[in-house]
Order: sequence, then structure tokens, then C-alpha cells
Amino acid sequence: MQNLVALLGAVAVVTALMPLGRKLALTYGLLDKPSPRKVHQAPVPVVGGAMWLGLILVMWALPVPRALTVGLTLGGTVAFAVGFVDDWVKSRGGDFPAWPKLLGQILAAGLLYTSGVSVYFLTNPFSGGLILLPPVLSFLVTVIWVVAVTNLINFMDGLDGLACGIVTIAAVTMAVISYLYAQSASLLISLVLVGVSVAFVRHNFNPARAFMGDGGAYFLGFTLAAVSIDGAFKSATLVGLLAPVLVLGLPIADTVYNITRRLRNGQPVYVADKGHTHHRLLQAGLSQRQTVLVMYLISVCFSLTALVVLFASRW
Repeated sequence: MQNLVALLGAVAVVTALMPLGRKLALTYGLLDKPSPRKVHQAPVPVVGGAMWLGLILVMWALPVPRALTVGLTLGGTVAFAVGFVDDWVKSRGGDFPAWPKLLGQILAAGLLYTSGVSVYFLTNPFSGGLILLPPVLSFLVTVIWVVAVTNLINFMDGLDGLACGIVTIAAVTMAVISYLYAQSASLLISLVLVGVSVAFVRHNFNPARAFMGDGGAYFLGFTLAAVSIDGAFKSATLVGLLAPVLVLGLPIADTVYNITRRLRNGQPVYVADKGHTHHRLLQAGLSQRQTVLVMYLISVCFSLTALVVLFASRW
């Protein structure tokens, strides 16, 4: 029953918040405006705050450990706030520097760590035993993973519904993994994340009536990273550690390719361009919807691979 409340409650709350979010975005000019590197042709309201507020409200109504709830609330709010400032500056024609965003993401990850959500061991692939990490190394691994996933999701937010759909697929997979490992807290948060994403993607799929912006993308990425740490990373198995990497295989592969390409061409790795996989599919002649659906299919294949490996290891 709790699982159903988590899923449907998130859908209902975000659906109810969307009209207000759109109205506020239009009133205060929080719009994602067209530019040479973007695909949309008209300004679109940025309503990522509906997902941030919706997830937090539903999460606090569920029997989730308060330490985890506080960590997700504080860290997620910082992650969202950093992206929101970036969205606000860009809506005014400005450009928010990369370093303040990175420092904000590190702060968000640090708040999550202080709440007790951390990678505190690794599995030895040769002996199967556990390698306990000292506090400093545990902090570094946790921060690197959270910041990496936060940016991975933001990098995928280049077409209508793309990032939100990929988060939905990943969150469903993480919910299955959490269920198999009897991680009740991460299961509930995963289902809330699924509900939030499903409710938003209805407005975000092509032609989009709302964008999540950097604020929404950072928040979704942060939450997905936290769920993987609190769920799969606690499984004490090598497969449990590898599962989130496989689930996020598409954004990881796309990001690694683009960083390598930019370094090879002497370009800054943090400057956006039209070299991502979805841009290349568009250049190959696919429509926006076709490109997004192809990317969904690839993401599903990565998630199914993770589940097949997981089931095989249990058998």
C-alpha cells in the first residue's frame, strides 16, 4: 500500500502543481529562450520547481528514515537552487559560470553525506569480500558519484522529454533493484521519483509545454544518485555496485564520448554544443520524437542488461 501511495501520490501532487508552476514562470519571465545550440523555436516556461516541491512533500509523508529524508531535502534543495539560479540568469540573457555550479553540487553531495547516505565500502572483485573505505575516501567517492550523476542527467536534457524519460526508466529499474535487495526506503524514494517524472513528462514530451531547466535536471540527477547509494550500493555484492552504472549506461557513454571529443578538439568540457548523441540522431534525419524514442529504447536496453545480470548473479 505504501508503494502505491508513493507512486500515485507523486503523480497527483506534481500534476496539481504544474499549472501554478507554469503561471509563475510566465509571470516572472522564467523562460528557456531559443538559441543556436537549442532545438526549440519559441520560449518555453521552466517549471522544474514542481518536481522539487512535489517529491519533497510526498517523501515527508512516507515512512522514510528521517536522516535520509533530511539529507535528500537539504541536498536536493541546494542542487535545485543552483540550477534555478542558472535558469534565472539565462532567462535574462546572462551566463552563470561553471565553478559556482560545481561548488553548489559538491555542497549538495556533502549534505547528503552528513545525513548518513554514503558509499562506505567497495566489493573486492577477486575475493568477493568488502573493502571498507576510510571516511575521507568514502566522502570523496560519494561526492564524485553524486556530482557525476547530477551532471549526467543535465547533459541529457537537450530534447523534449529526453532527460525526464531516461530518469523514469532508471528510477523504475532502481525500484526493482531496491525491491530485490529489500531496501524499503530506497524503494519508496524510487517510486516517488518515478511518479514525479511520469507526471512531468506529460508536459515535457514533444511539443513541450514546460521544461525542467537546470534546476529540475540537477534535482532529478541528485535524487537518482542518492537512491542508488542508499539502495544498490548497500547490497554488498559486485553486481549491486555495477547495476547503477549499467542503468545509467547511456548518459555515461554519451558524456565520456563528448568529453573525449572536446578535449581532442581543444574545447572546454563544460561548454555545451550540438555534439551529443541526440543531436547526431537529429542530424541523421530523425525527428525529435523519433530521436527521443530511440534514446528511450537504448536506455531500456541498458536497464534490462543490469536486471539480467542481477537476476543471473542471484541464480
